[in-house]
Amino acid sequence: MLPIVTDQVYVLRPPVVTDAHGNRSRSTKDWENATRTGPFDACVQPDSATLGASLATKEERRGGREQLSKSVQVFLQPGTDVLATDGLEIGGRIWQVNGEPFELPDVGGLGHMICKGDWIEG
Repeated sequence: MLPIVTDQVYVLRPPVVTDAHGNRSRSTKDWENATRTGPFDACVQPDSATLGASLATKEERRGGREQLSKSVQVFLQPGTDVLATDGLEIGGRIWQVNGEPFELPDVGGLGHMICKGDWIEG
C-alpha cells in the first residue's frame, strides 16, 4: 500500500497508427483512441533526477523552435498494468511513460511501482 496518495491516475494505452510517410513509432500513437483504465491511487512527485534548480522543468530551443518539457515520478501500487509505451493521465494532462516501469518488492507492505512521466509542449 502506498504510504502517501496525492493523485488519481489513469493509464492510457494508445494504438500505434501509420503516419503520412508510412512510419509506425512511439510518435505515431493515436492518443484520442487510447484504452483508459483506472483510476489508480498514486503519489506524483517532481522527477528527482531533473529537480535541482529547474524544478523538473526544462526549456530547449531546436531549429528555432522552443520546447518546454516537464518530468514527474509516479509511484503506483504493485502490479498496476502500465507499460513503457503507455501514457498516464494526471490532472487532465497526458504524460508519456519514459522507460520501463520498475517494481520494488513488497518488504513490510511498502512495495510499489515507479514510472517516469514526460510532458512536452511545443
